[in-house]
Amino acid sequence: MNQKFLRERRRIRHAVALWSVVTLTACSPVAMQPSINKTSSMNSNQTSSRANRTGIPDNRINWMKNSLITRIEFVDGVVREDSVKIRYNLSFTNPTGSDIKATGKPTPDGPLVRLYSEGKEIEPRARREDNSIMAIKAAPRDDEIKRHSYVFHAKQRIDGGIPDEFVIESSQFLTGTHIYEMVYWQSQLDWIDVREVLQRTDAQGKGRMRYPITDNAPSNRLYFKVYKPTDEEAAKGRKIEFLGEVDARTQVPAFPFARPGDFSPRSGYWQAVGETIDMIGGYHEAFVKEGEQMPNLPGDVGVDPFSFQWKYVGEQSNALAR
Repeated sequence: MNQKFLRERRRIRHAVALWSVVTLTACSPVAMQPSINKTSSMNSNQTSSRANRTGIPDNRINWMKNSLITRIEFVDGVVREDSVKIRYNLSFTNPTGSDIKATGKPTPDGPLVRLYSEGKEIEPRARREDNSIMAIKAAPRDDEIKRHSYVFHAKQRIDGGIPDEFVIESSQFLTGTHIYEMVYWQSQLDWIDVREVLQRTDAQGKGRMRYPITDNAPSNRLYFKVYKPTDEEAAKGRKIEFLGEVDARTQVPAFPFARPGDFSPRSGYWQAVGETIDMIGGYHEAFVKEGEQMPNLPGDVGVDPFSFQWKYVGEQSNALAR
């Protein structure tokens, strides 16, 4: 058992509950995608800057593949006076034949848990007005980063230990009954890794510097259902209700979308949809078995994994019909 990793899990579980919203800038390219496997890479991003979420020109981005697998297991949901607490267990697997470095100290600090509903990201905490001057956060020192680094050995699997908690303020839920999806982002990329890549690529000539950014480690997502009363219903005493976990494999109608890096909730044909697909002017379809990782675009097209989704087509291909 990787004791250093387990200590790091205990440290960051408190940070998850104290969600922080980080603004992504060109000088902090990793906030939205805080995980990386330096041993393999995807093709360069070919989408326009309107499609990717980094704010960095496409020709300065190098998408890199993360081989780690993160699995999430639902424990329970607890309704509190002004929030809902989701408890979950995590396990991490390195399915490759080589060691993979990970870190609990990426720079800048990005949220470890993301929340979505109906395809839109939801902040678990309402924004507060803050008129104070925000200090620039300095990058941690190299020795501090190294203290929070650990290694997943080849074929190693580690359980996260005690359950983690994710707190969502009641004000952030949508009125009515909605299904929410939650995903944990495995942090691998630290500032030492970024600096090494930037130094190596910039040494190739002026303007050659490329920011290493990665999609999330492949994972399953937690789906759960919450009911939030209208103001009129709340005035009559109706409370928020946690309606339990939803199984993506058996939900009817089945969840129609998956993101690159997710595990496919069902076998069949999947079609790539989104702004990126419209821009590159192509139709992309892939056959994926249940439990397998959803791919980035097939072939030689390397694009921002956050600029498109896979839509479930069915057991039959739609390509021939087109």
